[in-house]
Amino acid sequence: MPDIAIQIDTAADPAAAWTALSTTEGVAGWWTTRNQTSGTVGEVDQMWFPDAPMAWELRVDEAVPGKVLVRHCVGGPPQWIGTDVRFALEPAPQGGTRILLDHTGFAQVDEMFRVVTLGWAQMLLHLKQYLDSGQPAPFFSF
Repeated sequence: MPDIAIQIDTAADPAAAWTALSTTEGVAGWWTTRNQTSGTVGEVDQMWFPDAPMAWELRVDEAVPGKVLVRHCVGGPPQWIGTDVRFALEPAPQGGTRILLDHTGFAQVDEMFRVVTLGWAQMLLHLKQYLDSGQPAPFFSF
């Protein structure tokens, strides 16, 4: 199975990175302004994107504040369903936080996989911009 693995460093501390990943306001600051995010194990976080006919539904399977957030896709495009999105936070070598993203479980390398790979790279740059500046920089805005 093909997987996506990306990392990025930010000057922000782990608490700020955690908030950006696990709250509605935080996710709106870098990913999509239309979301419902609890970051609570067992809850289903929802993300909406322009021109998409459905919400992406991501069940929170693991949440350790300041350390790791794992979501399992239970609704959205067929290629996403059954995949896992894992964010791990660790100290960055030059200070701040290293954010490691692993999006695993894709069935094949197809058009959706390639689009998602590029999308995650772009979104993590928005996450870094948001965390480093403190100013919202959403990739998708409604």
